Amino acid sequence: MAFKEVTLERIPSQDSVLYVNKSGLSFSANFVKKHNLEDAEGIKFFQNDEDPYFLGFKFTKTTNEPNTLTLLAQGRGKGAGAGFGIKATELINKNAILKNVQRLPDKRDRTFEIHFDKKEGMYSILLRPNFEISISWHERNKIPEEFKGIYRYLNNDGQVIYIGKGGIKTRANSPERKDWGVSKIEYSVILDDNQCYVWENFYLERYVATQGAKPPFNVIMGKSE
Repeated sequence: MAFKEVTLERIPSQDSVLYVNKSGLSFSANFVKKHNLEDAEGIKFFQNDEDPYFLGFKFTKTTNEPNTLTLLAQGRGKGAGAGFGIKATELINKNAILKNVQRLPDKRDRTFEIHFDKKEGMYSILLRPNFEISISWHERNKIPEEFKGIYRYLNNDGQVIYIGKGGIKTRANSPERKDWGVSKIEYSVILDDNQCYVWENFYLERYVATQGAKPPFNVIMGKSE
């Protein structure tokens, strides 16, 4: 008899985390209480040109400053152990990675641990690469030559048939792949080779956990190596 653990989407409330949801972003009650942010009224966001997966933010006591979003109390109200929520439509629409995160069905993939940089006085999360860029197989030569990272191939039915890493355009043009029946390539640009390896394995393990085996062409390629 085989047993499979039941996957639960509920995230423990004691975690200091940020959630991405359909209505915007929200911060756990524990995070608000731990950092004494009950009196905060607004929030500003920051990006890092050298790291597209970085999302920083600072809380403000007023909403009158430019580029400030208003915090909305959740639960029982501020000062009573509630978390914060914000409607962040423009922020999400301007960030392809964040926008793709919002579409993910599993809440665990939309939950991020919050870090604090004392020197900068800034909180931040690191978004996960999530194959946020997509292109049809027939347009693969439009992918810049220098792009490398993680990628996955989908067939005409939208099924993932391969997950890999490396030079995205170069790998796609490998002769043996022309007959795989690929319809679309989805990828994330990651310049660090070690991070490519980490995220490729992360998504392969996630696929196996949900589907019971690796994508079909990962199995075939594994047997041929």
